[in-house]
Amino acid sequence: MIINNLDEMRDFAKQFSSSLRKNDFINLIGDMGAGKTTFTGFLCENFAIYDSSSPTFALVNIYEGDILIYHLDLYRLDDPDELLDIDYETYFYPQDAITIIEWAENAGDFLPDGMINLEIKKLDGEKREVSIANDSIRGREINEYLGN
Repeated sequence: MIINNLDEMRDFAKQFSSSLRKNDFINLIGDMGAGKTTFTGFLCENFAIYDSSSPTFALVNIYEGDILIYHLDLYRLDDPDELLDIDYETYFYPQDAITIIEWAENAGDFLPDGMINLEIKKLDGEKREVSIANDSIRGREINEYLGN
């Protein structure tokens, strides 16, 4: 799906968020500057969370709104074993919450099965290509819900 501007990204985040449920784990894939954190902010707005930001330096941000959202940014993680210091199971297997993760590849073998893999590719200007992989049951369900 091609997203032409921020308004369309906000609309997509609204549609996507309506397909989510507690215990979902969303892996945002994309290069630096692709719009992962912007997308997360738009998604959070749909759960009455208006103060989300990148947890690059904190590793984890916790947002409370209509639902609890864990937002992890593993960009600065040097070794997957560092996850043992943050009680990663709470975030990787959320109970009554949704987890959004950026730079998940830095987590190595700690990642849970069944993630929703959403990729954002920067094209020109504000234009982005967004796709949800069909490599998990939830990914397929969400694609079906969105008509993809």
